Amino acid sequence: MNDSTMHLLLAALVLAPETVRPERAELRRRADWGFRLAVDTVSGAFEVSRLTPGSPAARSGLKDGDQVVEINGRPANGAPVPLRGYRGGDTLRFGIVRDGQASTVVFTAPTLAEESLPGCEVSYGSVATPGGDRVRTVLTRPAGAKGKLPTIVFLPWLSCDAVETPGPGDGWMQMLHGIAERSGWALYRVEKPGVGDSEGPPCSRNDLETDLAAFRAALARVRRLEGVDSSRIVLFGGSIGGALAPILAAETRSAGVIAVGGFSRTWYEHMLEIERARLTFEGTEPAEIDRAMKGYATFYDLYLHERLTPAEVLARRPELSALWHDARDGQYGRPAAYYHQVEALNVEEAWSQLDVPVLVLHGEYDWIMSRAEAEHAVAIVNARHPGRATLAILPRTDHHFSVYASPLDAYREQGGKVSEEVVTRIVEWLHSRF
Repeated sequence: MNDSTMHLLLAALVLAPETVRPERAELRRRADWGFRLAVDTVSGAFEVSRLTPGSPAARSGLKDGDQVVEINGRPANGAPVPLRGYRGGDTLRFGIVRDGQASTVVFTAPTLAEESLPGCEVSYGSVATPGGDRVRTVLTRPAGAKGKLPTIVFLPWLSCDAVETPGPGDGWMQMLHGIAERSGWALYRVEKPGVGDSEGPPCSRNDLETDLAAFRAALARVRRLEGVDSSRIVLFGGSIGGALAPILAAETRSAGVIAVGGFSRTWYEHMLEIERARLTFEGTEPAEIDRAMKGYATFYDLYLHERLTPAEVLARRPELSALWHDARDGQYGRPAAYYHQVEALNVEEAWSQLDVPVLVLHGEYDWIMSRAEAEHAVAIVNARHPGRATLAILPRTDHHFSVYASPLDAYREQGGKVSEEVVTRIVEWLHSRF
C-alpha cells in the first residue's frame, strides 16, 4: 500500500459516519433491583420496601421491612442509598437486621431489560462528556427504515429520572414511546450524568452546566450518526428542557424546536408564580398569600440573585424559615448551584434568536409551568417571524400528560389518565412542517 492510498484510507476512516452498535458495550446496564430502599432517619439504616416476589433479592431471603445496615462492607450511616454505582450482574452482600436479629443475604442483581417498542429498532449507545463521563444515549428508528431520517433530539427534565425504561412508564415516557412509534422519525434521547446507566457523580450533586455539557456532546454526536439527516434535527425540550431547547438550538443550527412544559421568563418569576399557585390550591387565605409572597420574593432574591443556599438565606433571614419546606442545600433534588445557573439563563433572548418552526405545548391544568410561559415564548418568536411559532393547548392536561376532571384534581393527582393527545399534536406538526 503506497502513501497516497494510506492517506485516503485514513481520511475515509475519519470522515465515515459513526454507527451506534459499536458503542453498545461501553456502558454497563443498570440493575433491576426488585425493591426500594429508603433511609430510616432514626437508625440511619436503609429500610426495604416494595420487594418483588420471586426476584433474586426475595429468593435470597430479603423481606419488606428489613433494616439494611451494611452493603458490601459499607455501613449505612443515613447517607443517600449507595446502589447507583452497582450494575446488573454485580453481587451484593447485605447485612440486615430483622426483629433485632442480625443476618446476611447475598444475591446477584439482575440486569434491567432494554426498551422494546412496537415497530421500532432501539439502539443503546453512549457519548463522553468533556469531563470524561460517558452518558447513555438511545436512538429509535422505524423498523426497516432506510437512509437518513429526520431526527428529534429530546432534552430532559430537571429531575434525576431516567429518559428510558423497558416498561410503559409515566406520562412523559409514554409520550416519548408514542412519538418513536408513530412519528416515522428517529428519536434520540440523552441521559444526564449520574442518571440511569450513565457515569458521573450522582445527579443530585450536579449543576446545570454539567447537564448542558452532556447535552452538547450528544448534539455533536447525533449529527455524525449513520442514518440521521443532519439538516432535519429538531430539538424537543421537556419541562426545564423546554427552556434549554431554544438555547441549544441557536448554538447548533437546528431545524426546529418543540417545547412542552417549559419556562420562558426568569426562573425567579417562575418560582414566585409556582409558590402562589401552590398556596392557592392549598386553600390559603388571600391575606396570608399576600404576606407569604412578600416573604418568598425576599427568599428567592437572596437564593437566586445573591446565589446563596437555602440554609444561608435562612441564617440571614430566620423569619422566613416557615416558608421553606425543601432541602437546606438545594431544591427538588438538585443543588443550589443548579438553580443559580438556571436563573442566569436568558431564555427570552434565546427564543428571540430563532428563525425556525417552533411548537410550544401547554397542558391546560399544568400548575407547575403556567400558560403565560408558553404564550410568552410563542409571542417572542412570532414578533420577529410571524407564523413561525405555534401554541397547542392540551385540554384538562397536567404537567405529566394526565387528564383530570378539574385543576384541583390535577394538583392533587386524583383520578388522572394519561392522554395520547400530546403525541398526536406533535406528530401532526412534524408532518405539516417538515
